[in-house]
Amino acid sequence: MSLIITYNILFEVKILHHYFLNKGEDVYDRMTEEERADIMLKYDARDIFDIIPSEECRKTLSANQCIFKATSQGLIVGLRAESNGEDPPKFKPFSELAADTQFTFHVHLRDYNFMNYTALPLSGVAGTIYVFSNTSGGTAKQFPSLSATAPLFKTGTEYQPGDMISNNLGNPTRLFIARLKTTNNTSNVTSWLKEQKSDNFPMSYVNVNDRRQLVRGSFLYRVNTAGVDPVVTIKNAAGNVVTARIDILPGDFRTLQVDLGGFPEGIYSMHVESASPAYSDDISFFLLQQSSSPIGVIQLKVKSDDTQYDLLDPQGFMTSPAYELRFRNRATHWRYIGKIFNENSVTDLPFPLTRYGIIENVTVKDKDGNDAEDLPNPSVNMIRTEAMTKTDEKRFLSEIHIN
Repeated sequence: MSLIITYNILFEVKILHHYFLNKGEDVYDRMTEEERADIMLKYDARDIFDIIPSEECRKTLSANQCIFKATSQGLIVGLRAESNGEDPPKFKPFSELAADTQFTFHVHLRDYNFMNYTALPLSGVAGTIYVFSNTSGGTAKQFPSLSATAPLFKTGTEYQPGDMISNNLGNPTRLFIARLKTTNNTSNVTSWLKEQKSDNFPMSYVNVNDRRQLVRGSFLYRVNTAGVDPVVTIKNAAGNVVTARIDILPGDFRTLQVDLGGFPEGIYSMHVESASPAYSDDISFFLLQQSSSPIGVIQLKVKSDDTQYDLLDPQGFMTSPAYELRFRNRATHWRYIGKIFNENSVTDLPFPLTRYGIIENVTVKDKDGNDAEDLPNPSVNMIRTEAMTKTDEKRFLSEIHIN
């Protein structure tokens, strides 16, 4: 049996945004194969994102004879490999690929309207970054998704329009999307839209569980109990203790100045503890060593903590996984403004925003209480988010002006 030297796919990441893939109320995954193929011809993730290897990743790609390419569906990395010559062939990296090898890509926004049409939280964003990984990082995932499963419902939490929760972290079969600002549980159909896995709805979208605190090289941590001189332990994502420079600034309430300059980018955890007086705290964060400001980071390791996500099988052959990142399109209530309308000229339910297709037969009440029918769909240039600041407003609104 002779060996054949070639290039083969090491991994692929498909970035699917449903604002561009859905058509009106028709969901991409429920379309026919022909319809999906047609809409994918128009889709190009490069119009939404710039995906750039980190400086360390560039070195890793070069050292391992890898080829990186941003594609219309996301990104792909190829690797010089040798075929075993069988049918079908299997491929091994031509040069050994160490199990702890890591590839990191920064995801930058190109489209300034992105947050208008994407169902992501609009609050709590400052000082955070979305982290997508082929390791669990303490959160449940469903292969091939790189995003975490949406959280479970939490009593007493106020959910904003578009917030997503799942029915089961380990194996979600139902996804619930908030129609409006609510503290109601998911049995309230006015407050929540329910989608079933059995009805061919996707269960994995980028959500709040993918968000991490962001640290750039160094940061300050303030102990909130007086007189504490804490012991600090910092670990990387593999659970290994790392030794960082930590200066304790004077004062009754100690402030720790933590310097992680020069450490590899990635997820870290810090445990702060004192026996007397008693004190304990844990934080988790993503360390970013570059001055750029990406919305997210994709970080992939050769060896995952879940074998489904590994880049190599136990015999060292390439598994060539095609991972997924899905972004859900935002839904808004539509408010019509013009001579025949008033403040009550708003749709009863939120409608999805999509690039293609239209919602037909949209009806609202005009200022005289009569039905105004066959109304146009909104653009995504602006949405009104007063629900975040006004207690009596529960909706996110798209406004359509009609003379």
